[in-house]
Amino acid sequence: MKRNFKRTLAKVMAVALTVALAGSAAPEADAAKKAKAPKLSAKSVTIVKGKSKKVTIKNVKAKQVKKLAVSTSNKKIATVKKKGKTAVNVTGKKAGNAKVTVKVTVKGKKKATKLTLKVKVKNPTVPKASSAPINTPAVTTAPTAPPPAQGTPVPTPTATATQKPRKTKTPEPNWEVANIKNIQVGGEGAEELTLFKVEDGTAHLIYNKDNPDKLACYGHVYTYFDVVLPEGATVKDLHSVKFSFQGIAGDLAHKKIHLIAANTKEQGTDSDALPDEIDYNSDDGTFVNATDVSESGYAYSFNGPTGDTPVEDEFIIDSGKLSLVENIENNTIRFCLYVNLDGTQGAENSEFKLGNIRVLTNEKVTITEGQQKPGDTIDKTASVQPNVLAELDRGTIQTGQEINATAIVRNASIVGGVKEAKWSVGTGTSDILSITPNAEDKAKATIKALKAGVETVSVEITTEKDKTAVFTTHVTVTDTKPVIEDKVLTLTTDNKVVIPKDTPINKGSGKIDISELIKDVNLADYENLTLFGSVTYNGEPLEAAQTLTLQLVNSDNSSTGLVTVFDITSSGMAETEEGGGKSIIAETTSLQTVVSGSTMLKLLFQNAANLTEGDIEITIDKVVLNAKKDAAEEPAE
Repeated sequence: MKRNFKRTLAKVMAVALTVALAGSAAPEADAAKKAKAPKLSAKSVTIVKGKSKKVTIKNVKAKQVKKLAVSTSNKKIATVKKKGKTAVNVTGKKAGNAKVTVKVTVKGKKKATKLTLKVKVKNPTVPKASSAPINTPAVTTAPTAPPPAQGTPVPTPTATATQKPRKTKTPEPNWEVANIKNIQVGGEGAEELTLFKVEDGTAHLIYNKDNPDKLACYGHVYTYFDVVLPEGATVKDLHSVKFSFQGIAGDLAHKKIHLIAANTKEQGTDSDALPDEIDYNSDDGTFVNATDVSESGYAYSFNGPTGDTPVEDEFIIDSGKLSLVENIENNTIRFCLYVNLDGTQGAENSEFKLGNIRVLTNEKVTITEGQQKPGDTIDKTASVQPNVLAELDRGTIQTGQEINATAIVRNASIVGGVKEAKWSVGTGTSDILSITPNAEDKAKATIKALKAGVETVSVEITTEKDKTAVFTTHVTVTDTKPVIEDKVLTLTTDNKVVIPKDTPINKGSGKIDISELIKDVNLADYENLTLFGSVTYNGEPLEAAQTLTLQLVNSDNSSTGLVTVFDITSSGMAETEEGGGKSIIAETTSLQTVVSGSTMLKLLFQNAANLTEGDIEITIDKVVLNAKKDAAEEPAE
């Protein structure tokens, strides 16, 4: 009886232990699941400047990833690029420290997992030169050895460390050059080109965008070509890309040309395909979603139109960067010559020619082109009408005074310059003004004030491509010497703009309309404008590296909308006039020319940086129209 009781008790205890162990298994399983959250393969990396390292995301498969976002705290130190859905590629730009942030959202979960990677970039190690001379063997005195016995073989002398090393001659490169003729055009805004035409291997481009709400159009258009390496060749056999560039018209200041490489797959099917819209950081000249493969970063920075003479330049290819491009098929590489483009119909569009492209190889390797024909021609110049204005020395003058007037065709590169100009005042005659056309330059005239009053001035223009347009402005005449003072436009309502966090670059925008405040102002009397207010990012003053773009738009009509782009940072903005404000128009032009005689003026703000930490908030308290210096004189005492 006692033995049976012990057996029964043992069985009961065994069952209880099994249940207890089973109960504790569930939390352990949950803990195991939690331990398998996404994480990076490294917490920190050290990269040599110009080199890259790949960091993978562990504990997650590509098919599980719903969204992957990457950013860097300082693009001047290190850049980061997605490599598929479970890896990132970090490239060192210059010595320093940066932090890379990776946000991965797994399917079935609402919140993203935030991962950080510390990045240290160091300069390449330069081998120290030996202090001992390498070309002069050391001279030593050795005791004279006795002659060898007869029949004893004489040993062959062996080289010592003190002997002069044998020089090897580096062979001269034997270049094989292919003149690329099949230039293509790509990018999200390629179809919006006014002209793209390839003739004899030279691409002629005119960019004249007609959507005033999408005027920050950098990176939407690019040219590309494919090259095929022969079997057995590698990217190390490619040495450089030569080309010629001719700037004809438009804003070419600070325009840089970059060499980008990709595979030939369609965008969306592979992370290393050429993107439809290249994400370019104008602050440091780097690319977020494209691979720049040149050693120099960019080839040429323009300070203005180059005129009739093409500029020759060359990219030296960094084979290390080029080898980062994955999934290259059939040994075919897609190169892109990327140029910032900006232009607006009715404004001074961008126009240039790109050609004489040659790819040079290190050895006797002959490349071929990957396309069979040049890109299809785009030509919309027939529908473009001239946009003109008459720029005056000033809009308010004294009786007996003379001023100059100049007719300007803002899109002359498309419709041609001024061929004929017919100047007139009033309805044909006037006792307030007289006008005398310039005999040598038809685009110019002299206006003389006869008596006090307000009178219209008109110019009818015929362009070199036989397109016509009429522009009318007005001049005010006073009996006494006019004094034009700065005009302060105070904004109390609708003067704030918020660009939300995570808005893509150049996509966030907000308008502050000051049209009503200038409707009775003759802009010919004013040189430029100054903004006063504040700009914050994530509640803090905007830093210089966090760029905000301001564009001046003078019309809602897409055929005449004008944009002028300026960078705004907190260093140039202030809450009080004593702080300096931010002058907007360059000294080489005037407010009248920018606004083109319209009575409409809107301030359009767009972010030119990744907004990952918070919102950008802009408040404009007042806008000051600065009078032209020669008109803003103090009244005589």
